[in-house]
Amino acid sequence: ETSPVIDRLADEGTLFETVVSPTSWTLPAHLTLFTTLVPEEHGVVDGRQKLPPDRTTLAEVLRRAGYATAGFVGGPFLRAYYGFGRGFDHYDDQTVIPPDSPNHQGITSPILARLALEWLADWDAGGRARPFFLFLHLWDVHYDYDPPPPYDAMFDPDYRGSIEGRNYAHDPRVHPGMHPRDLEHIVALYDGEIRYTDEHLGSVREGLERLGVLDETIVVVTSDHGEEFFEHGNKGHRHTLYDESLLVPLVLRYPPRVPAGHRIRSQVRLMDVAPTLLSLAGIPVPAEFGTRQPDLGQPARDLTPLLESEQALPPLVAFSELVGKHFSIRTQRHKVVLKRNRKSEHYDLREDPGELDGANPSPSEEERALLTRLVLWRDHWRERARPAEPVELGPGDEQRLRALGYLEEGAALPTPPDGEPLSRSHGGR
Repeated sequence: ETSPVIDRLADEGTLFETVVSPTSWTLPAHLTLFTTLVPEEHGVVDGRQKLPPDRTTLAEVLRRAGYATAGFVGGPFLRAYYGFGRGFDHYDDQTVIPPDSPNHQGITSPILARLALEWLADWDAGGRARPFFLFLHLWDVHYDYDPPPPYDAMFDPDYRGSIEGRNYAHDPRVHPGMHPRDLEHIVALYDGEIRYTDEHLGSVREGLERLGVLDETIVVVTSDHGEEFFEHGNKGHRHTLYDESLLVPLVLRYPPRVPAGHRIRSQVRLMDVAPTLLSLAGIPVPAEFGTRQPDLGQPARDLTPLLESEQALPPLVAFSELVGKHFSIRTQRHKVVLKRNRKSEHYDLREDPGELDGANPSPSEEERALLTRLVLWRDHWRERARPAEPVELGPGDEQRLRALGYLEEGAALPTPPDGEPLSRSHGGR
């Protein structure tokens, strides 16, 4: 039981079973969450870019609608200077990650939960003059996997080996050929991080309950990307666009409008969260919020009709990209991955849910159509790529991001020369 609090929220609300992120790393995925825009449209596809000034964020929409807005974050890619601070009355990106420190504090969830609860207490003491929007970014599930006791042994109490989660990203002993028992321990440490973070999410839930506003609050739990444990030869994330990196959780709890104990199987996207929130809150979507390209792909959708019937919306197609190198398109049944070398991989997710054999010599008609659609989508954004908005990293952040393994591969790599033929390659381990 790694997530009893989230499980309870799902029992009291609705769980979306298949939710696709637009990428497999933090910065562009969170900006999509806040703007509904795919990374190519909001313009941030590497770690040295920031959101252009003409893009509107969810927090800006909510503040204009009369909400008190606050954000508390634990990771360097959530810094205000990337554009996340827009629309927030209070945005704390300093307490957990001091600007002059190159190191990341190992345990952050209790601090972040305390800051959120203190802000809610001030909101309450101030007479609750405005409804609130609170963004809480819990970071401890990110590698390195080093949960405090008793969570470090909770899911693998009998391990006697030497592998530990500290320095996981750079430990040469953690590699694709490592002993399965040691890898099992790494996964158990990750589970311990999930359970630890889940408990602190529970303290925020309890705080809302003490204030008597839990059932009047739209509670959303989601994430930006998944983690790889060598399913395709990599550890961590930001390497591939396979499902272990792209699929994320999504739970909604709001008794007035969200049915309890409900599960939605239809595929949705991370980009759909913001318009769904606005719909549940009864706030019209302003014209300047969202895509300027409504005819390309499928823009973000309000998911509330799915709460009534899974046939209420057409099937939603999910596009994803990775720093301009890899692209993918996913439906409920099929997926196509187009790599930098222009080789394409085709997957029938019902027959091959682990995406282990993409070298299908006879892709289905639907898979061929998806590849055509993906190439058109990729080429559209290459032709219309907006100028990058450079960001100056704060003191300590460059060292911090480099230590996490981001900046070495942060810049978008050059695309292959035009005219290179598309071909299929094996998508296995």
